[in-house]
Amino acid sequence: MNGPFTDFKKYQQGNAHALAYRENSNDIAAALFDGKGCHPLEATGRGSMMQCSLSDGTSVVLRICRRGGLLAHLLKEGFLLKNRPLMEFHIHHAVLERGIPAPPLLGVRWERRGLLYYGTLATAMLEGADLHTWLAANKKEEAATEQTLAACGAAIRLMHDRGVWHADLQLKNIFVTERGMFLLDFDKAQVYETLSDYKRAQNLLRLRRSFHKLGYPAAEYWHRLMSGYSNISIPKTLGAAYRVKAWFSDMIQGRRTTQV
Repeated sequence: MNGPFTDFKKYQQGNAHALAYRENSNDIAAALFDGKGCHPLEATGRGSMMQCSLSDGTSVVLRICRRGGLLAHLLKEGFLLKNRPLMEFHIHHAVLERGIPAPPLLGVRWERRGLLYYGTLATAMLEGADLHTWLAANKKEEAATEQTLAACGAAIRLMHDRGVWHADLQLKNIFVTERGMFLLDFDKAQVYETLSDYKRAQNLLRLRRSFHKLGYPAAEYWHRLMSGYSNISIPKTLGAAYRVKAWFSDMIQGRRTTQV
């Protein structure tokens, strides 16, 4: 294959196509097409997850690409006229090329059925927990919590400084490992030469909202995270818009409203 994906081998099975990392490519392709060697993991976020063990012992995570938002109630997995699985593969590859901490990319499968695209993304499995799970398990460890949140802020700052805007920056898309923090799920992410303060603020305010929705002291935890992110000017109008959006969301969902 020409271009930036020379480390990947192309496969086809009927109407389905796949790219698999050349090392263990046959095993990866078999997992993507047939789920060979895979077993289900607990569903996380929008995706149904499976773990696969390759013949050399490598652990792989397969995530079925699913849509979010209101349309997810009507159509969970199909993407109208857009090959979103392959688009995410391209973005994830660009993220890794820019030195941003993300899971190693191992493959992607996509298939068009009529006007809809379906697919699955394969990445190397990380040992650790998403930030929500980690915080819940370590809520009494104040020093560790402060250090971890600051490290998460630094990882987000690196992502922003290298031009990547995350479309769904929330606690479950930040992963805590002994090797450091990793960022997950680059569906609909955008890559720029330079990321504006406005786009950075959008990500950060969404993350602050995630603390609130999951029951954490949003202002306190966000402040600790921002100590690792360092200085940024949050436009007042944008901050106000997110507070109004949060208030309406709380009212609709029946959550106790608080200032975020």
